[in-house]
Amino acid sequence: MKSRMLIVEDDESLRSSLERSFTLKGYEVVSASTVSAATRLLEERNVDLLLLDLRLPDGSGIDVLTTAQGLDKETVVVILTAFPDIKTAVRAMKAGASDFVTKPFDLQQLQFTVERAIERRTLRRNVWLLERERQARGEITKILGESAAIEGVRHLIQKVADTDAPVLVTGETGTGKELVADALHRLSSRFGAPMIKVNCSALSEQLLESDLFGHEKGAFTDAKQARAGLFEMADGGTLFLDEISEMKAGLQTKLLRVVEGQPFRRVGGQREIRTNVRLIVATNRDLPSRVQSGSFREDLFYRLNTFQISVPPLRDRGSDVVLLARSFLNRSAMALRKGPMHLMPEVEEILVAYAWPGNVRELRNMMERAAILCEAGEVTAAQLPGDVRASAFVTKQGGGGSGAMPPLREIELRYAAHVVGSVGGNLSEAARILGITRNTLKAKLRMPEGQAPECS
Repeated sequence: MKSRMLIVEDDESLRSSLERSFTLKGYEVVSASTVSAATRLLEERNVDLLLLDLRLPDGSGIDVLTTAQGLDKETVVVILTAFPDIKTAVRAMKAGASDFVTKPFDLQQLQFTVERAIERRTLRRNVWLLERERQARGEITKILGESAAIEGVRHLIQKVADTDAPVLVTGETGTGKELVADALHRLSSRFGAPMIKVNCSALSEQLLESDLFGHEKGAFTDAKQARAGLFEMADGGTLFLDEISEMKAGLQTKLLRVVEGQPFRRVGGQREIRTNVRLIVATNRDLPSRVQSGSFREDLFYRLNTFQISVPPLRDRGSDVVLLARSFLNRSAMALRKGPMHLMPEVEEILVAYAWPGNVRELRNMMERAAILCEAGEVTAAQLPGDVRASAFVTKQGGGGSGAMPPLREIELRYAAHVVGSVGGNLSEAARILGITRNTLKAKLRMPEGQAPECS
């Protein structure tokens, strides 16, 4: 593809000569003779290279340089300057110009300078692409797991990441929806531009509207100054809206217009604003049901649901539970400046059997707790919460199917009896494992003094 060049030079003869020369060299050339004309061209089209005279009829070439750098920092700028302007040329170099050539110049020298500047930009871009690829590989591996379910999630992320399609991420609380959003942004061409996150359930309707779309001074009581919204701040990047199902109807209408590519206005403003933002939204709710009930707009749902990624609950990820637990445990141990830790086999059995209502977040918190309690480098069942041990025990005993669950008292009794039996009837040891006193254990088992427990 041809490189696009903008020549900004008020000397018509020199400008025409440069146009002919660089067109023959294979460049797509446009030109301007003033600051205003150059600025308009820069705003209308992407430019790879800018040949810029500093002295122009309506102002300084530095203004054109500033505009070019503001639109695209990768634009190569070569300054054309007369000898008395050397100080200004140096100032331009500090402002982002790639090189400068003094007038009068040899055309071959200028062509060589331009080619060298283009080569430097290509090298920088290739290094950036390699770094992006390296970081992207690292980002996708942050989503730990070897199960087919999580492999499917990683596959979908890689497929859709480098598009501008809106993505709806669904899944229970704590499954890692935000981690998926992070990976989508970092694997996209928008990596390097802002990624801004907002929880739609954490703010009132008025505050959320102000946060998303900005407001003008005096728009409401506390609006003491104008403020850009998150759509403006995320321009060129990604906006992640978590808990999208909690957004009120009025805001849904305004969001729909933006998703459809229409401009928006700040709260209390008249100026129409357009932004280029990739939208990722997430919810732990059943959005189709919300559509059916009328609490979520059907047209907005279909626009946001262009591509959906469903993050599986931890209970459906099999041995991933142990893999994640080991990773979280090691991170917590390092943060606590403790030595290496590992999970005892009975702990791994409990973790696999447990239903994980809080999903990955619950597992991470549990491993942090275990790391704090662990003293000898081995995490035992005693370092897990009692309700987790009891629930996992019932599941292993066949009580976690579709039938009615036994009462909590019965679960506790059966588990306590199981632990007592596993330590040969030693009540003191069983109480230590259960994390309760010997007398509390005896009370749970309803054991009169001197009677041995019935153990399974």
